[in-house]
Amino acid sequence: MTLKNLFLILSREYRVRLRKPSFWVLTVLVPLVLAVLYALPVAAHRSAERTTVLVVDETGLFANGLQSTLEVGFKPMPSLDYARKQASKHNLVLFVPMRETTIPRDAFLYYRGDSPSTQVQSLIDGQLQTLLRNAILEDVYQLEPSVYHSVESTHIRMHTQDAATGHESFGRVKNVVALALAVLMTLALIVFGTEVMRSVQEEKQNRVAEVLATTTRPASLLVGKVGGVALAAMTQLVLWTALTALCIKGIEATAPQLFAEARAQQAHRALASKGEEATAQYNTTVQLVDETVQGLTAIRLPLVAGVFLACFLLAYLLYGALLAALAARLESDADALQWTLLTGSPLLITLILSMFILRAPSSALAVGLTLLPFTAPVATLLRLPFGLPMWQLAVGAALTLLFFGAAAWLAARTYRRHLLR
Repeated sequence: MTLKNLFLILSREYRVRLRKPSFWVLTVLVPLVLAVLYALPVAAHRSAERTTVLVVDETGLFANGLQSTLEVGFKPMPSLDYARKQASKHNLVLFVPMRETTIPRDAFLYYRGDSPSTQVQSLIDGQLQTLLRNAILEDVYQLEPSVYHSVESTHIRMHTQDAATGHESFGRVKNVVALALAVLMTLALIVFGTEVMRSVQEEKQNRVAEVLATTTRPASLLVGKVGGVALAAMTQLVLWTALTALCIKGIEATAPQLFAEARAQQAHRALASKGEEATAQYNTTVQLVDETVQGLTAIRLPLVAGVFLACFLLAYLLYGALLAALAARLESDADALQWTLLTGSPLLITLILSMFILRAPSSALAVGLTLLPFTAPVATLLRLPFGLPMWQLAVGAALTLLFFGAAAWLAARTYRRHLLR
């Protein structure tokens, strides 16, 4: 009879959540937002309009040396008046006036309408500085610019790669992904934890809890309530994961050119080690956007999704039992959110310490937070992209289950004492 009542309570809690319109609205909107965030950096980079710069160079030092790029194109003009007549809203006019001294001091960039982006201004300024430096080296010091630049621009571009596979680590991208997963975990636990507290408060106010308590043991009532909300939360998270993957696959299928270049560069960076390939790799400028896309495509999404769901389920069982017991003691739901935040403070503290964890994922602090049940879900996700030993993951899960058993026992006693009061 107890198992039957437990199943009835669990199924009721589950069906109540699935009947809410907000459940399905969020189920559809969240994956779309995540997919857009996945594709937005490279899409914005690729969709940027090319700017044409009309160049009027009275000194003769710059017009023939300016190199067009994917973002900016240069077109020489005979005079400033002619360039202004030819200029439109989407064109810029670069004017370098003649001076009495041999070294020009000023350059003017004219625009119509919107001001040019800082990226365009930096690109033009950088080329002007380089051309002027080359002219000074050649005319004043009779020094070949190539010889000077070979010494002045010496550098080593360090690649952090796996010794076995040669894959790039993409540390910056992993930091962002790890922090995003940790924040999402914390928000999910707080949101669904608040659902448990509100559910208990509603049943106390409409006397449903009293009716259930007369026919069901408090422990069964507690497990059924927490389990029902947990099933609804897991259903939503699974749907989010599946729909996000489908949206990402759809974006990649409809616009394969956005990600083909990133994957090609990723494969090239993993294979290049010597000779001409290494030289080409050294000379190729890697854009931050390209590195971001390469890092995202290198992440093993099934593993991340599986660990995220497992961490959420374990953490929710622990926090859900504590919050349900706390809700049974509260007289009203006015303080539910405040008590939820207080109960979830270990998660928030772990987020505050996230910079230290990301800086040293294998430190004693990071390992300790991974093993402590109240901080394990967030700490695990922060360390996951950098490699997490399986024994630490297993010990953290076992301790969380152990603490859940203790929390459920205490919560059942609280239910028995305060629910019918």
